[in-house]
Amino acid sequence: MYCDTNTNPVTMSDCCSTPTLTNMFPYRMNAVLRAAGRSGRLPATDIKQDATKYVILMNMPGVTKERVAITAEDNGLSIQTAAEEKKEDETLKTVYRERMGGIYERKFHFEEPVDIENVTAHMENGVLELTVPKKAQNTDTKTIHVD
Repeated sequence: MYCDTNTNPVTMSDCCSTPTLTNMFPYRMNAVLRAAGRSGRLPATDIKQDATKYVILMNMPGVTKERVAITAEDNGLSIQTAAEEKKEDETLKTVYRERMGGIYERKFHFEEPVDIENVTAHMENGVLELTVPKKAQNTDTKTIHVD
């Protein structure tokens, strides 16, 4: 896992993390704490950026695009979905299980303004890709006349 803690402009949250833990512990320690409580239900996520946008990549194996719900508000995104659990063959007894179905949920808050009206999402081969445009910053200089 890699995270540049000095320049990470996106705050992530889930059912097992809190702002207090996020502020008290470095990212790596907080990731360990979240991992201990989440039982693998939090989708692996990469966040990339350039001057104009963020790109979020989330692994969601077994999830179709029809089952993904994305909402945007308050300079943030919430992604929720339910993975379809397949009915097991009742004649076979499970002796070991790693693959799990269920609900995925992840929230992102961006420190700099983003254009939530133009967020795009694309799902391919179990990977959800979100492109989140940054709002253009006004860099014009203006002289203000004092009356």
